[in-house]
Amino acid sequence: MCITFIKTAKSSLDKYKLILLNNRDEQLLRPTKEMHWHDGILSGVDEQDEARGTWTGLNENGSIGMMLSITQTQESKNLNAPSRGGIVNSFLKASNTTVMMESLLKEAHKYNGFQLVALEQNSSGLYNVRTLTNQQVAVTEICQWDDEYQVISNSPPSKPFKKTVYGKNLFRNKLHNSNDMTVEQIFNELLQIATDETSCYPDEQLKFQTQNTDEYNRPLSAIFIKYPEEIRQLVEDVFIKNRFFYSDMALDVTLF
Repeated sequence: MCITFIKTAKSSLDKYKLILLNNRDEQLLRPTKEMHWHDGILSGVDEQDEARGTWTGLNENGSIGMMLSITQTQESKNLNAPSRGGIVNSFLKASNTTVMMESLLKEAHKYNGFQLVALEQNSSGLYNVRTLTNQQVAVTEICQWDDEYQVISNSPPSKPFKKTVYGKNLFRNKLHNSNDMTVEQIFNELLQIATDETSCYPDEQLKFQTQNTDEYNRPLSAIFIKYPEEIRQLVEDVFIKNRFFYSDMALDVTLF
């Protein structure tokens, strides 16, 4: 499961204006170009998706877009839904991101579950965080988040998985004195967070979204997902037969 950790500065005097850790869970064999500049965007490129989109990208203005899916059952997915892959690129290329997000809001019901996480600098050089989530919410809307620390996974911020709540506390505890930390120290702390195997199960929100067994869900309740070998093989076999994806971890770390 994907998960992103965001720490935004609340003062122009802070040493780091943005600290970002993003984990993309995807099969390692999925054709993907490494991070590079293309059309004014710095990102990897998903070559399997027809949109040639990305999961995390940065433009020349310092704006960042991230795409996380909303976990849903295979049966509930619309096989004819438009690709979510190009949404991040559209955000990063937009001359007016508010207009872009409002346009996406009108079309959001057409897509399978997603949430766009948008980060942009304001006139003070500090980052604002907005999200747009199209499933598992009472109202589909553009939300702005003002907390210094944000952790978002594959459920809406208003209905966080337990590991998201746990991860936010862990993130805050490790980086509360980031003004006194070097880049290497921060990186090491982020790596510890990304590889944390603490189980946060049972999790009713996770069970509701997957509609699957405890055996399947329990490993998903940790930040670092690690299935026991016998379950791993079973899950892999089931995913292959049903054309699901099998998850592995790729990290993006950004400090400004």
